Order: sequence, then structure tokens, then C-alpha cells
Amino acid sequence: MAQEREQEASKALNEQENFLRRQDYLSDEELTENLLAGIRREKAIVESWLDSGDCFVLSSAGKVHLPQCSSMRQFMDREAAWAPYLRDLERVRDWSGDTYPSMPVLRTRAQVEDLKAYKTCPMCAPTLDHSDKRQGVRGWTLLKAGSLKAKHFGKTFSLAGGSSIGVLTEISTVETAQGLDFRAEFDGLAAPVTDPMTQVMYRTPRPTH
Repeated sequence: MAQEREQEASKALNEQENFLRRQDYLSDEELTENLLAGIRREKAIVESWLDSGDCFVLSSAGKVHLPQCSSMRQFMDREAAWAPYLRDLERVRDWSGDTYPSMPVLRTRAQVEDLKAYKTCPMCAPTLDHSDKRQGVRGWTLLKAGSLKAKHFGKTFSLAGGSSIGVLTEISTVETAQGLDFRAEFDGLAAPVTDPMTQVMYRTPRPTH
């Protein structure tokens, strides 16, 4: 379903882009009506993703946001994105002098988790498997200790340098007067990991066929 939405969105936007390239001969009224029709199409695409309930926004920097994140409004709100062009139609006619507002890059949870690396926005804080997933040594998944979840229990970890620290057995975050007290316990370590920024890694499961 998500793949179909993505294909339909890409096709619609390509058609709109090719159409907008040929706007020189239109009157202001005709051009405005065409722009409004295009905005309605883009809004329908965005709303389809939102209605699915499985929607995240991927920024050009590889950061993952919730659709309602204020920093993504410029992409999610298609009327706001196109407002400067409706006020100045020459920006639309002069294709070589400007670029049209980009559509948001929308992904499902599964598509985000399939990425080799991503960071989550600290402002909207989407609840994904990692807050900072990085591509580590080939065959390994590298992440910060603060991104560990219950799904990681039972996995055997190593530090980023390669030394084994054993199986993850416990994670806890306690709010204290001094701030958050983080602890991740591994059966190969005498003392818990208390710095959530510590990088740890585990072998990435190979896909089964």
C-alpha cells in the first residue's frame, strides 16, 4: 500500500512539474487556477499518508520527523509552501530562475527502520527503534546506548572499538533531581553503561529467504 502511494505521488508530481513548465502562454487567472488545482493534488497525497496512520517525514539531512513537527510545516502545509508563488506568478513562469517547493519525503515506519542510518528529531521525538542509528562495521548495527529498547534484550553487544560486553540484560532511565539517570547492564560488564551517548553495536541479522 505504501509503495503504491509513493508511486502515485511520484507520477502525479512529475506530471504537474511537466505541466507547470508550459505555463508561459496562460493568463494570470488561468495560471492561478492551475496552481490551485496542483495544490489540491499535493494536499490529497499528503492527506493520504496522514490518514494511513503510518507516516514519518525524512529531511534532506537524514533526520526523521513526525508529520506534525513544526520544522516540517513548510513541507507538509502545501498551501503555505505555494503561497509565495501565488503572490508572484512570475516565479512560476520563470522556471530557470527558481525552483518549485519540494514535497515532503514521506516514509512508513518499516521504510525508516530499513535505512542504514538516521537520526530522530529531538523536538518532535518520534518513537522509532533508534534515536541515532549509524552505519557501523559491515554486518553490524551501531547505535547509542540511549537508543536501546526492549527489542535489544538478549542480543550480544560490543563497544564501537570491538571489545565484547556481552548480552544486554537491563535498561533503566530514572528521573532524579540532577537529571536523568541512565543505566544499561550487560552480562559481560562488571559495571553498567551510564552514558547514553556510548556507542555499542550488535551483529545485524541476515535476511532469511
